[in-house]
Amino acid sequence: MNPDAPLPLENFIQAVQSQLDKAQSAMAVKARNLNLPMTFAIKDINIDLRAHVEFAQGEIRIRPAGANEPQASVFHIVFTAITRPMIEENAVAFAEDPEDQSIDDLDEDLTAEERRKLEWVGVRTVKQLRSMDREGGSREAGRITNLPVARLRKALQQASRPMVEQVMPVARPDDTAASIKNILRVRGRNLIPETGTPKVHIGGRPVSLLKSSATELLLAPSDDQWAGELAIETDTGLAGAMQFDLRPLQSSAMGSAGTANGNGNASQTNGSRDLMAEFSAQNRGGTIPAPQEPVS
Repeated sequence: MNPDAPLPLENFIQAVQSQLDKAQSAMAVKARNLNLPMTFAIKDINIDLRAHVEFAQGEIRIRPAGANEPQASVFHIVFTAITRPMIEENAVAFAEDPEDQSIDDLDEDLTAEERRKLEWVGVRTVKQLRSMDREGGSREAGRITNLPVARLRKALQQASRPMVEQVMPVARPDDTAASIKNILRVRGRNLIPETGTPKVHIGGRPVSLLKSSATELLLAPSDDQWAGELAIETDTGLAGAMQFDLRPLQSSAMGSAGTANGNGNASQTNGSRDLMAEFSAQNRGGTIPAPQEPVS
């Protein structure tokens, strides 16, 4: 690393904080090992940092000044003690839900500079952007960040498209309705609309839907729907699709299960017992729900 290269201001602050945390941990170990009734700790640290300031790619960067560079700026930084409740009260929750999409997932529609501007107004996830648009805040955010509202909504629409990641046959439990011969589990993202149910087709034909959530669908396909294009439409203009082929597993689906990945290939898993247990746990206390009528 070039020692003269500028670094982001937060990197300097985090480096100092990290070293102070290490010193605090060392003092705690020392107090325990020596059984000290009292010891000393650092309460505040004042730092006057002389540095040259640059602004690049939407962030402040600093380069420490040398002894013979009088034109440098001075940063007066004070580090003080803060407790865990104070941190939790004042810190921003980036994404409590692990399923939340980061705003960085919109890299195909928004530049890094534009995504950083959204972060400046508190939008760090696609869910937050969607909520802001629903509440009519897109225009205000667009005005503050100089981003056209149409671009924000286009990026949001792209992020809202259903994404199919996995198609997996599930062993049919004994108490399943007689009309349900096959069960497929589809995993992905944005698989259901905000209201209603998605339209699901395999090979251009509707397929019955047993259960649905944003990340998982349970389907009851016909015997001739074990291969082809799986298409999911959640709203007008919002659709996703994936080619898959599970026909090599069809004849043994009652005794084994496999997975089809995004390449359309099927790979054998360790049998149906784990899948059966997982499926039963998710539906414990009742039988498999009756399939909904396919939505054309």
